[in-house]
This record gives sequence, structure tokens and C-alpha cells, in this order.
Amino acid sequence: MPKFRCEFLISPDLVLPADSPNVPLLTLHGDLSITIRNTTIDEDGHPTELVASVVGSATSFDRAEDELRAGLAECLDLLAFATHSRFKISGPVRLLEWNEGQRTRKGRIFHTRDARNPPDPELRTELLDTIHLLDAANPPPFARTALKYFRYGLLDEAPEDQFMRFWLALEIIAENVKERERIPITCSGCGSAMTCATCGKEQTRFPMPKQAIEQLIEKVVGAKSAPVVSKRQFTARNGLMHGRSAQSIEAESNTSLAEIVDELGTIVWHAIMSTIPVSPIAPPLHLAHREGHFTNQTLTVSVDLTFDHTGDSLHPSDDKLPSGTLSLQTTFSPVTAGSG
Repeated sequence: MPKFRCEFLISPDLVLPADSPNVPLLTLHGDLSITIRNTTIDEDGHPTELVASVVGSATSFDRAEDELRAGLAECLDLLAFATHSRFKISGPVRLLEWNEGQRTRKGRIFHTRDARNPPDPELRTELLDTIHLLDAANPPPFARTALKYFRYGLLDEAPEDQFMRFWLALEIIAENVKERERIPITCSGCGSAMTCATCGKEQTRFPMPKQAIEQLIEKVVGAKSAPVVSKRQFTARNGLMHGRSAQSIEAESNTSLAEIVDELGTIVWHAIMSTIPVSPIAPPLHLAHREGHFTNQTLTVSVDLTFDHTGDSLHPSDDKLPSGTLSLQTTFSPVTAGSG
């Protein structure tokens, strides 16, 4: 496979010592190698970020950034484990073809940012008033806890992490609203209640957590859609809990993980709302949940280019590599009188 070099900006808890004579070279399984250096010096002279230069094989130029990022993430998993410190990939900086002796090479320069930055100027008075109405309704303590994990789910950046936060909120609600009475143990074949072969007594048990979650999902999405939704959500839950990749979960469920997270976020939102005893005579609640879009997205702008390596070395030196800075400007249209 062709080789590529991709540089990533990292927000760390640890940087290299100022007098470090060499940048460390990390070699992982396969042909992946990672070089790390300090960058971005603040006004006090302290390095605040790292740049990781990742070199390795990838299936194509368009897939290289994703595939090399995955290798870097595995390295940072080990680094975080060894140091008990945070290392966050902020985004790609530059991607280059990196085959030995190659003369004409393709490159790509990136600019990334949170898709919701800058924030929307939509925090209106009616939304703030809704906070008072919800708080006055005195949500039960378990709902307050679920609200906390719902907010954590909005803060997490990776869809896998968002899913697990939302799922915990769903479990909290399901456990606290489930039926407390014993239910029949049913036959897995016909669905009939099972009885003891000796005494004829019907066999019962308390609802299991999985059943409580299924019942809650059915309450939100309806009985007709519940089996499909539950199967998709449990596929994601079981897969992530047992270490499966997002790609394998998406292939099995035939749904992107982003869509699964959006679906779960919507379910959790309605499940929590159902536990808050808002008075029917209270003023109208103004609730906005982005039309069911909960997955955090990164906005990436890139420019493709080609450059020539004319030296005798296998690769061009860093000072000969193409560079540039991209920026993206966002404006908000002013609200005019009489507009809706």
C-alpha cells in the first residue's frame, strides 16, 4: 500500500522538556511511526500543544487521514494509560504522500473546528424562562442525575463516548420507572407463560434491566417501531461495551453511529421529560433540541495541492514541505423587524 505522512495537532497535559535534545520516535505494530514535537508557545514561553507526525501505509489518499488518525489514537491510548494524563487529537494539519523517492506528490492542508463554533445567537428569553418552569416542577432525584449524564453526552466529542453517556442516562430512567411487580417467565418459542411441571404454579420474576429499557424505548417511539429501534440500540450498546469498532457496529446495524447517537439522544430526552411533573396549567415550555441532532461534528476545510521533491534524499526536508494557513469566517444574519 502507498505511504503517507499526516500531521495532527494534540492538546496535552504533558509536553516535551524544553531542553529535550531529540523528539521521541514511537514505532507501533506494522509500519506506523510517530514523531512528536512541541509547538504553540504562549506569552510566557511555555509550549501548550504537540504536533504528531504520523507516517504509515493507508488504502488511499482520501482515506489516509482517517486511518493514520486511528493509529495515532491507539498510541495516545497507551500514552494516557502510562502517564495518567490527557492527550486529545485536535485535528489534522497537513497530509502528504510519503513514498520513498517519489518526485511529484499530492498534499492536503486542513483547517478544523467545532461545527458549532461560533455559537448560535439563539439563547432567547423564552428558553431561559423554561429553566424556571422545569426546576419548579421539582424533577425527582434520579431525573436530576439523568439530566447530568445527558449534559455530559452533549459535551463528549467522540460518538462512542456520547453514546455511552446517553445510555447511562437511559438506564437510570428505565431502572426508576420500571414496573415493580413480578412478571411471567415466558417461553422463548411461543411466548406463553411458563408453569412448573410439578405443581403447576406460574413462574415469575422481576423485570430485568434489558426489559425495562425496551419498555421505555417502546413508550417513546411506539410499539410498532420499538423492536427495530431496540435492536439497533442494543447492537450499539453491546458492541461498544465489548470493544467492537464503530465500523463493525455500523455494518451490522446498517446505520451510521452518528445516526444511532442522534436516535438515542432523542429517546433519552423524551424519557427524561416524561419524568418531570410539569403542571398542565403552567405556561408553555419552549424546548429546543436541535431537531434530534445530538452528535458532535467537526467542520473541516481542506485545500489539495501538488509539489515536487527534486533532491536526492528519499523524502523532502521539513523546510521544503508545502505549508499554509486556512481560515473560515462565519456570520449570522441580523433579525429584522417583522421577521419570523
